[in-house]
Amino acid sequence: DFGVARAGGGYATVVVTRPDGTKRAIFFRQGIPTGADTSEADGYPQFHADKERDLHLIRVGPERYEIPDAVVLGG
Repeated sequence: DFGVARAGGGYATVVVTRPDGTKRAIFFRQGIPTGADTSEADGYPQFHADKERDLHLIRVGPERYEIPDAVVLGG
C-alpha cells in the first residue's frame, strides 16, 4: 500500500507501507527522487535511485521500491 502527497512542479512525498506495517517516505523534487526518511534506528541506510523509462528504481539500504512517474507527477 502507498499514498502520495503532491505539491505541484514534481514535488511529492510517497509513503509506502512495508510488510511489517511500518512506513517509509520517499521524497521527490522536480520529479527526481532526493531521499527517504531514514533514521539512526535504521542505521541511516544508503539511498540510491535510478530511472528506467517512466519507472523510478529506488533502494534504501536493503529495501527496493519501484515508483512510476504517474505516482509522482499525477496522471
